[in-house]
Amino acid sequence: MSYQQITSAARQFRPAAPVALEDARETLVGVCGSFELSAFGGADSITGAIEGVPLGQFDAAVVATHVRSVWRDAAMIRRDPGRNLFLIYQETGCSVIRQSDSEHLMQPGSFHLVDSAFPSEFRYFDAVTRKISVHLPREEALRRLGQTCVGGLAIDSADPLNAALEAVLLKLLTAAPDAAMKLSDTLVELLGAYLRCLETQTPSQVTEKAALLQKAKSLIVWRARDPSFGLAELCEDLGMSRRSVQRLFSASGETVSTVLQDARLEIAHRELTLAPARTITDIAFASGFNDLSHFHRCFRTRYGVAPGTMRKRASSAA
Repeated sequence: MSYQQITSAARQFRPAAPVALEDARETLVGVCGSFELSAFGGADSITGAIEGVPLGQFDAAVVATHVRSVWRDAAMIRRDPGRNLFLIYQETGCSVIRQSDSEHLMQPGSFHLVDSAFPSEFRYFDAVTRKISVHLPREEALRRLGQTCVGGLAIDSADPLNAALEAVLLKLLTAAPDAAMKLSDTLVELLGAYLRCLETQTPSQVTEKAALLQKAKSLIVWRARDPSFGLAELCEDLGMSRRSVQRLFSASGETVSTVLQDARLEIAHRELTLAPARTITDIAFASGFNDLSHFHRCFRTRYGVAPGTMRKRASSAA
């Protein structure tokens, strides 16, 4: 199962289009409850499409937006108490979810369980992203899933059950009503199985290091557009020595430079398909590269074609 398959199945949903910020806010509140959102540069309009959809026995929301951030604070919770757990699936683009003093980098194919009874924040990068949010009634979800999900938690994308959740969600997007009712129940059962596995695990240095690595990667994606950002700046942000950070990444077979380069290439790839008016040179430099020849070499190695060819293909498919 790949996120491209989810994307293909989800093309029934409305594409993002220009909309007034206030109208987008009103729609978001109507579909998801009390949330606030802000646009890049303080603009009074965004590109977006927010709609509620039924997914079997649950309500769901499809949120495609180009915004700076979306958040729900304590005052909003007092006015509109949290009645749902949101099982969030990142279909396209990247974002960072912050809840209960933890951050999770959401990439295509990632899941995160957000508890609407606790403050949360979604931070975005400069591109349209789309999430599918399955709304699990909180009281019933806690009865079935237990207390592990209180306050929200990230779903490990490397866990085999993540792939199972993704497969069931794909079926839900295209299933007939009768089948969708059974599939939505299966989705909760899989989530429950994942949480029960977590409950039987003993906290260890391994899980602590995994959380620290995720935080480091979130910082890299967040700051990738800055051409001066590198290992030294990451070490400063993490409060760790250069050697410790290098060991952290090498334990997973990665390096800071390769993760940073991949993040910049993903930004450039999105911009090439979403911003046809911008030049390739402008996109390369805005993505954090400071050498155009190096950008072209890296892009061709990663995607198998030159940036210009990639843009032409995307334009032809539109």
